[in-house]
Formats: sequence, C-alpha cells, structure tokens
Amino acid sequence: MKSQYKAEKSLILSQQLVKLGLTSDEALCYLALLEEGSQSATEIAEAIDVFPNAVYRLMIKLEEKGFVVRLNTSPKTFQAIPPNIAIEAFYEKAKKDLEKIKIESIASLSSKTLPSPKTMIEVLTGKDSTFSRYVEFANQTKKELLVISIGEPVPDDIKIASAKAKERGVSQRFIFHVYNKENENLLKSWVKMGVEVRHHADAGYHLMIFDGKKCILVSSNPDNTEERTGMVIYSENLTNALRNYFYSIWNKSLEVV
Repeated sequence: MKSQYKAEKSLILSQQLVKLGLTSDEALCYLALLEEGSQSATEIAEAIDVFPNAVYRLMIKLEEKGFVVRLNTSPKTFQAIPPNIAIEAFYEKAKKDLEKIKIESIASLSSKTLPSPKTMIEVLTGKDSTFSRYVEFANQTKKELLVISIGEPVPDDIKIASAKAKERGVSQRFIFHVYNKENENLLKSWVKMGVEVRHHADAGYHLMIFDGKKCILVSSNPDNTEERTGMVIYSENLTNALRNYFYSIWNKSLEVV
C-alpha cells in the first residue's frame, strides 16, 4: 500500500508532472523533495514507500531531466530545483528535441517519397526551423549563396556552414536590413569571413537562395522577430525570379566594409 503522502498530498500534482513527461515515481520523488527539502535516499524512500536502491535510480533520471541536484554530503542527499526553473528548462529542451525530430523526419521522408522535386513548397514555423533548414542547404551549396536578413546574431552552426562554403569556393552575398552601432561588429565579422555584405533598410522578411535552385522565403513580425513563418521553395523558375529580385536590391544597397 502506498503511503499517506502519495495518497493524499501528491495525487493531483504528480499527475501534472506525469503529463509533462516524468514517471509517477519520479514525480513523487520530486514532490517529496519540494515538500521536505533536501533528503537522503532513505528518507525519500520512506516518504514515497519504495526501496532506497530504487530511489537512486530515480534520482539519476531526475538529474538528467534537470529536476534535482545531488549534494556533496555524506550520506548523499538530493535537492529539488525550483519548479519555475526545472519545468521551464525541461519544456524548452523537449520542444527543441521535438523540433529537431520533426525536421529530420520531414527531410528523411521527403527524400524517399519525392526524390527529385520539381515544384514543391515546405512550410516552416519559427526561427529554429528556418535556421536548421538554412544550415542543411548551405552545406550543400556549390556555387552561390544569397541572403537577405535582419542583421541579428545567429547560431554558430550557421557561421560554420558559411566558413565551409568559403572553403568550397562558394560566392556569398548578404544583404542586412539593419546596420547600426549595435550590430556593426556583427556585420563586419561576416566581411572578415569572406562574405560580401551590403545594407538596405527594410524589415519583415528574409530570403535565402541556394545555387539558384531552391530558396527559403520567410515572413517575420518587425515588432517581434521571433515570430516567423516561411517556406522552402523548390521551384527553379520562382527561385530565379527571387534571385533577380535579390540583385535588384543588391545594386542599390550600401556596401559594408
């Protein structure tokens, strides 16, 4: 029979944690630590009515998930990370993992069902999905990479993809909408990497063109640039039309040196 702690105090809260992704026993361990403060495995075992050896296994899982920390005491004790920190971090990690799985699954299945798309559009939602797709295509680019973007900090894998493209001899031309004291060093860092950079004041969209064969077109909220919806366009004719648009902007843009 489970203890009074589980039966009366923890049912509703443990169910919420189970919905989040913890097992029922992991949830009870975490709640016991929140209720009583730091405890040893023996104390937790008594609180939730399991064997101490089982508690150690549960603590390892909770440490991996970011809900508890192991204190350097003798005997070993464990402390709960505050819910507002633990749950938020756990949620963000799960969201990123799911986003990665989604992108990989779409790419894998699309390559099998549509090996040579002539005209296809793939919808993208959010900044992370756009960045991931960009890195994938940039690493495949052989001759020309064209970008119109805000002029914001980007993940390291984007810069690495650009550096590798330079090693392959890929021509890279970027147009940034924003050029001011706040991002001046960032734009000039692209120049140092061998990218031709220009500035044209605008907002609300991003365009990335890869070898004139496919492109990514993204609409963003100028007031909250995290809000983005876009599409991957596999049509060469439409991509070339957008390439012509890029160069019409390029020719009237300010060079960044």
